Amino acid sequence: MAKRIGHKVYVDTIVEFSDEGIVRPLSIEWEDGTRYEITRVKNCVPGASRRAGGAGLLYTCIVDGKEIHLYFEDCPSGAKWFLESKA
Repeated sequence: MAKRIGHKVYVDTIVEFSDEGIVRPLSIEWEDGTRYEITRVKNCVPGASRRAGGAGLLYTCIVDGKEIHLYFEDCPSGAKWFLESKA
């Protein structure tokens, strides 16, 4: 279940790991429990969130026909996936 901290919304994320070590997010679960399928991953690059802070891998994904930025951060408290909050 998603958890909002500051301008970050941490989301449960289902991922696929290939035998070549490639990580591909398949779906995310929003704060209200709604699960969204990621239909396409356009890009994955090292990146930082200007709005929410934090850095790691920035996945540019397509969800319901819209482009979103999904971040993967690996920090001492554990690896987490987050989206930027609009608020």
